[in-house]
Amino acid sequence: MKNEIMRMDRVTLIEDEVTLLDDFNLHIFQGEIMGLVCINSDGQDALVNLICQNIPIHYGYIYFDEKLVNSYRHSSMEPNRVSVIEEKSHMAEALSVADNIFVLRRGFKKYLISPRILRAQLSLFTQELDVAIDADEAAGKLTHFQRCVAELLKAVINGVKLVVLRDISNFLGPADLNHFLKLLRHYSKEGLSFLYICNHHEETFRICDRVALMENGRVRKLLFKEDFRDEIVLHYALDFRHSLAPPAGSDPRTGMLKFRRLFTDHIHDMNCTIEEGECAVLLDSNSLVLNDLAALMTGDLFPQAGKILLSARDWRSNHKRLKHAVSFVRENPIESMLFSEMSYLDNLCFSLDWRFPTLWMSRRIKRSILREYEPLIGKDIHAQDITHLSPYSLYNLVYYRIHLYHPKVVFLMQPFAGADMYLRRHLIHLINQLRERKITVVILAVSLSDSLLVADRLLMFEDGHLRKEYLRDEFHLLSYAPCRSLLPPSEKQADLKPLSEPFFDMQAFYP
Repeated sequence: MKNEIMRMDRVTLIEDEVTLLDDFNLHIFQGEIMGLVCINSDGQDALVNLICQNIPIHYGYIYFDEKLVNSYRHSSMEPNRVSVIEEKSHMAEALSVADNIFVLRRGFKKYLISPRILRAQLSLFTQELDVAIDADEAAGKLTHFQRCVAELLKAVINGVKLVVLRDISNFLGPADLNHFLKLLRHYSKEGLSFLYICNHHEETFRICDRVALMENGRVRKLLFKEDFRDEIVLHYALDFRHSLAPPAGSDPRTGMLKFRRLFTDHIHDMNCTIEEGECAVLLDSNSLVLNDLAALMTGDLFPQAGKILLSARDWRSNHKRLKHAVSFVRENPIESMLFSEMSYLDNLCFSLDWRFPTLWMSRRIKRSILREYEPLIGKDIHAQDITHLSPYSLYNLVYYRIHLYHPKVVFLMQPFAGADMYLRRHLIHLINQLRERKITVVILAVSLSDSLLVADRLLMFEDGHLRKEYLRDEFHLLSYAPCRSLLPPSEKQADLKPLSEPFFDMQAFYP
């Protein structure tokens, strides 16, 4: 009989008269990797907080390690033996890896600490896992993959019973993700339990033992391995197939943006061309290339060797004149790209200032913009305070600002990271709106997410080198990609040669 690590029985949680969890039921067994697919984000944060700490609930019972730890009658506020691994670090970044793992833990009572002993202890774990981590390295200098491994080891050494993984494919590249998933399987066989939270059912199908579909704070469907089929999930999730057809691109022979023999600290001999009007996805399997590429296109970094050509002009020598032809949408842009003290319309017009220096003094121009964009945006365009608007309206503001500015090319940094299913579908619509304006779209990503639904071409980087390139009618050949089932084979499939060496293969680890 399986030991039950966590059971949430008919849990209801209400905050500020908003129901965050509604009759929520979830069981996790020892050694199990339990998947949780969030159709929308409602209740996800509340669920993770409740799993970690026994805060008051309005109804229901919570059992941890087969003991009642929380109920509507009494909440102890005590923490559970749970660890969370997510994009945000949970380590003391100024301390070394060894100190974080061995010293900052419950029950550690030594007054004299030997760094040599700590290094030796860590080496026993890293050698077993075939992972290279410097015990003396400051935690803040670790890569995403090394930090996730360190947090996993800390959980194991602290005797944690359950590890919650939140959207790790949004910040771990495919190669690192594959390696990390091997570690999850290794520790699950030793009895450690995992709750794998993400937004793609295809991702959980290849990793998890069971999968729960969550929407509006309630589990709508529990799937066992025999139920891992797309047609079952589509009864509960949004159907993206109607959003698959992107606008037709421009002449594919113009070569609007070119990278020629490009070298930086992390980019090695990059040769590729982005065509005018297309949507290209640059997938970085090791999370090395994207930061350098973003710094190159903002002018914060220039190549050690090679050239970047924009509209046949050298980027380095013409940077001051060409920089206004390039725009960026950062990851989580509604927090990093908007000004809360400005109105919606002023935020929308913000980027136009360099083209129209008198914009802020011309009511006529602003009225014209308002009339043009109100049918697209709606009444929110009149808002003087944007802090109370929904995320959907704020994403409209970010993308329609680019739409109005009309650059030659826009770089989107991980546009789908952290977005629930409804927001992802809305983002696909907004990206297609940019393409209808003949704006070239380059998506910089460490995971495929829904990028293939809008892409014309996929460029895959590994260890700083451009390794493979796929056209749209070849996407179905990828060994693993979220929403792969929504990418039907091309009519030319018979003419395509199968890939003998897939770029990454999840099935190799989890048959």
